[in-house]
Amino acid sequence: MAVLRILVAVAALGGVVAVLLSVVRSVVLPRGVPARLARLTFLLVRIGLLIRLRLRGRADYRTRDRVLAFEAPLGLFAQLVGWALPIYVGFAALFWAVGDPHGSAEPVPRALELAGSSMLTLGTDGPHGLVAHLVAFAAAGVGLTLLALVITYLPSVYSAFSRREAAIAKLVVRVGSRPTGPALLQRSWLLGRFDQLEEVWDGWEDWFVEVSESHTTFPQLVFFRSPHPENHWVLSAEAVLDGAALLMTACDAPRQSRSELCLDAGVQALVKIADYLRIPHRPPSDEVTIVLAREQFTDALRALERAGIPVREGWDEAWQRFSALRARYESLIAVLGRMTDAPRSDWSSWTDQTPRHSPPLIRIHNHGG
Repeated sequence: MAVLRILVAVAALGGVVAVLLSVVRSVVLPRGVPARLARLTFLLVRIGLLIRLRLRGRADYRTRDRVLAFEAPLGLFAQLVGWALPIYVGFAALFWAVGDPHGSAEPVPRALELAGSSMLTLGTDGPHGLVAHLVAFAAAGVGLTLLALVITYLPSVYSAFSRREAAIAKLVVRVGSRPTGPALLQRSWLLGRFDQLEEVWDGWEDWFVEVSESHTTFPQLVFFRSPHPENHWVLSAEAVLDGAALLMTACDAPRQSRSELCLDAGVQALVKIADYLRIPHRPPSDEVTIVLAREQFTDALRALERAGIPVREGWDEAWQRFSALRARYESLIAVLGRMTDAPRSDWSSWTDQTPRHSPPLIRIHNHGG
């Protein structure tokens, strides 16, 4: 029996330490380091909601958006439970392992009571013996630390979400719901702010940089949906990148270096998020092929001309240059758009037939190592 108690104590201590390391990776460490326990609980919630959608048999976007709006909040809640419950069970096992000198007739319920009382610092039940008291002090310290981290964790997540959505709402005011790159340029021209597009590229360059950090540090944000069903961070990112690419390749306007920086920041952000989520990708080859049809590009140039925007001559060359730029981000946008079930515009690269990528449950090492 003594050997069994020692083995249980070692296993319980190891389990508590492993969960605490998962908490540190997810909440404290200021970089995108995958944590298996957090990933597992979040993806189980996602799988459950997808099963619910399939059982309901309704595939319209409004239904999917309404159901998947619970994905990120429930995933966060499941993640917190996934931290607290194993720690509670681990301390209960430790209390059972150190034993009760008074010889309780029900050692397991007694251990559970001591673990709950100690972690929540309720003081409703007290252990006996020096070792048991040390375990109680450790449980209280861990419980208070976990509570403090949760108090700071949730505001950090929702603060990053709020900043992300503020830029999206501003874009919708300028362009309208389900924005596209051509609509961004046309609307800016009609508002007399075509020469001030630098303000768009400047703001969205900062947006891409922040998203690349926040969506790998707090990967749940990838699945947080916008308050309005027609808005989405993937769709907005695609519209801004398309607008920058069109300006650089098709518009006969002075060079705006900020558009180039914005596009580079967007591509780097998408690559960083894709690496974290284990989305396979490779640099575009010399033979550029994109999903967007040439006819859509030509129709967009005609619409820009009708709006009065100067368009370069040589549309074949413009198409080749635009295709080369869009090939840098189109495949990543398509996977993220499908994975997050984002609303689509006429220029979106994902459809209902696009394969849905699911991040692996267990093998979550960073790309390239």
